Amino acid sequence: MLFSSLTFLLYFLPAVVLIHYFLPERWQNGFLLAASLLFYAWGDVQQVPLFVVMLTAGWALGRLIERSRSRAARRWLLAAGLVLDLGTLFFYKYTGFFLETIGLDTGFSMALPLGISFFAFQAAGYLIDVYRDETPAEKSLVAFGTFLFLFPQLIAGPIMRYSDLSGALHRRRRPDAHALNTGMAYFTAGLAAKVLLANPMGAAYETLRAVPGDMLCAWLSLGSYTLQIYFDFMGYSVMAVGLGRMLGFEFRHNFHDPYSARSIKDFWRRWHITLSGWFRDYVYIPLGGSRRGRLRTVLNLLCVWCLTGLWHGADWTFVLWGLWYFVLLCAENAMPSLPKKLPAALARLLTMLCVMLGWALFVSDGLGDFLLYLGDLFSFRFASTGLFWLREYAILFAVGIAVCIPAVTGFVKRQLGKHSVLCAAAVLATMLLCLAWLANSTYNPFLYFRF
Repeated sequence: MLFSSLTFLLYFLPAVVLIHYFLPERWQNGFLLAASLLFYAWGDVQQVPLFVVMLTAGWALGRLIERSRSRAARRWLLAAGLVLDLGTLFFYKYTGFFLETIGLDTGFSMALPLGISFFAFQAAGYLIDVYRDETPAEKSLVAFGTFLFLFPQLIAGPIMRYSDLSGALHRRRRPDAHALNTGMAYFTAGLAAKVLLANPMGAAYETLRAVPGDMLCAWLSLGSYTLQIYFDFMGYSVMAVGLGRMLGFEFRHNFHDPYSARSIKDFWRRWHITLSGWFRDYVYIPLGGSRRGRLRTVLNLLCVWCLTGLWHGADWTFVLWGLWYFVLLCAENAMPSLPKKLPAALARLLTMLCVMLGWALFVSDGLGDFLLYLGDLFSFRFASTGLFWLREYAILFAVGIAVCIPAVTGFVKRQLGKHSVLCAAAVLATMLLCLAWLANSTYNPFLYFRF
């Protein structure tokens, strides 16, 4: 079940929010866990037992780590939990890639459980926090299951820490009118980003990528994918924030105008913030961060960015995508003052060019496909079809680019914030437009199956 499906919008969401609102505190977590299991089973029922086993084992290991007085025993328990969570992720997501890499082309194939990367990282982060005494182990299996399986952030993030949600899991959650209104506004904005912008951009990308021998079409296709992945991922994250508020939770924001960044380092402070934070807290800093000399810092960055690339998919293109950012960040670290010396517009333009070239690698189906795509992007061959498609998608691109500009979105937010009636009307109109679009369209891709 997708957030952008009519089943979710017309039936599941209204029923869950309404029932949850009126339930007494002792039943709320159990109800949300059952609703989340139903939500997941709707799309991938065969993997529900796997996730139930993982969350039960994670809960038990967390309790044992907290109770243990022996440091060695705590380490072994943590290691067992990490092997369970990250080992399961490796088995399902990377076994075939690993066997092929070492020359054992066995044809191994295993269906990837939906949202396994988000689930495994969240579960592993919880056990590490308990081990570090940064958070108490959850005593209630139902509350812990609700934390891990909470449907708003289960399949597309953000990656939450237990400390972010523990308070809300143990109190009566009855959002007031303001929380419900802002939650619906966030959800509708995210839905509009997904349905009205990301989906049309995805259709444009598929059309333009199929046009051969035209440099303009190649760049238009890359531009459309650049906007598609932003609006799709940002849309799901904003919808999660809105759903959380309607259910009494405060989720972390995952994006902060990343396409306005003036450097690659700035971009990764704004793009997929919770994933960057996870790798920083649980990989980069434990490896030593930047505290052990320049060479060790470079090696730590190399490790983090190889893992970041692999997290996104089991293919060498994703590893190279991670290495692309490793090289860029090393170059920035070698010239830390350069982004500040450049004019702001030029710094943003160069950053976006680097990001877009990274997306060309990210979206390619293997290294051969990437090299062909790169050849089209710099072929300097032009045909009349390029101008035709530019005219065809001009309005869509103009709207998409405008929505990425903080000054534009900030102005709209300020105007809607001044007039509550206007804001309510805009939310209602946007929701109706999204429903109409979904009812008349069959193109509604989900980009996170590989995650």
